[in-house]
Amino acid sequence: MALNEQKLYIGIDLNDSYAMVSFATTEHPEPETVSSVAGSEIFQIPLAVCMASASGQWVYGDEAIRFEKADMGKCESHLLTRALQRDYTMIREQTFEIRTLLAVFIKKILLLAGKLGPKLEVGKLVFTFAKLNDPLMELMEYVFEQLPVPRKKITVMDYMKSFYYYALNQKDGLAIHDVAMYQYYGKSMICWYLSRTKQSKPQLIQILETDCGYLTEDKDASFAEIIPKVFDKRIISSVYLVGDGFEGGWMKHSLRALCQGRRAFLGKNLFTKGACYAAEILEGVVPWNYAYMGENEMKFNISLKVRKNNEMAFHTLISAGDNWYEASGACEVILDGPGEIDFWLQMPNSREARIESLELTNLPARPPKATRLRIQAKPVSDRSVKLTIRDLGLGEFFKASDMVWEYIMKVD
Repeated sequence: MALNEQKLYIGIDLNDSYAMVSFATTEHPEPETVSSVAGSEIFQIPLAVCMASASGQWVYGDEAIRFEKADMGKCESHLLTRALQRDYTMIREQTFEIRTLLAVFIKKILLLAGKLGPKLEVGKLVFTFAKLNDPLMELMEYVFEQLPVPRKKITVMDYMKSFYYYALNQKDGLAIHDVAMYQYYGKSMICWYLSRTKQSKPQLIQILETDCGYLTEDKDASFAEIIPKVFDKRIISSVYLVGDGFEGGWMKHSLRALCQGRRAFLGKNLFTKGACYAAEILEGVVPWNYAYMGENEMKFNISLKVRKNNEMAFHTLISAGDNWYEASGACEVILDGPGEIDFWLQMPNSREARIESLELTNLPARPPKATRLRIQAKPVSDRSVKLTIRDLGLGEFFKASDMVWEYIMKVD
């Protein structure tokens, strides 16, 4: 493949304390996590920026913290939570919204992949967060407008989906059976258990979350008791341990329990690498034979049956499996018949479709094929979609009435 056909794929793990960045290329698809400090293995970049007093330039991460300690500028940290709160700050007698500083920080860390990797066009950029919600998505849409990467090349997902992409990309038999991950940040421990339906094509993936509760003072013994409860009668190839609660070398008995017939790994950059794998897979760089339906994925398809080039075909507005926060669909159609539109709703694991007919009340009377409609579909949850239909008329002879019909379509 020629160099000019190569692209850069970036995965960013973002939480209120730090960010981590991984990148891969078309030629080298294995993600590499980068550090903001040359030669360092410390991948966590503090979520902080500082305007240097002398130059007025922005510095970020550990350097921002050092600048404030040296009285060379005011450091602003915990940018994600403060941006969600619509906080602002004063720097050198100028007011800055924290969400603007968050955008400054992300632009800086995006340059890391470009500095350490080849100078390539970004093919896909994936952000991963602990949880997705409406306020976070609203904030990130603002941030995305400030970035040098087109919005269509940016995708957002949660940690659970990043785990899915990471776990199923591991080689050497690490994903031949089911996979588990424990998260422990010194508070309650949770376990994610990834299983699959091997008979289906693509393989359907399910991840179950178990709250393991709090470990006792003897953490090693307490964890050793939890392990067989989660793993009971299950064949597990690999286990991942994530979170600073696992640090300190306290696992002795529990580590032996973990590694009975399976391999265990301790790491901090699993989610950023998972997001980077996702960037490649979503662009078709890496083949993928799995389907995952988490809490943020659309649970059904919505399609229209249309005539195109004298043949009947289905036009999909919303696809099952798409992130509902980002999914949308639109098309323009010519109405051939009475003021009614049939929408086809189908679950991804079913061949049967449910047809819902929507009546366009008070649509102006016109001959067949004399009404053009614009149909827009926007999910409001993983199981419901808002449909907006607008009458555009047809040319000079049949003026648009600008009437609008809105419906909410749901599945149980």
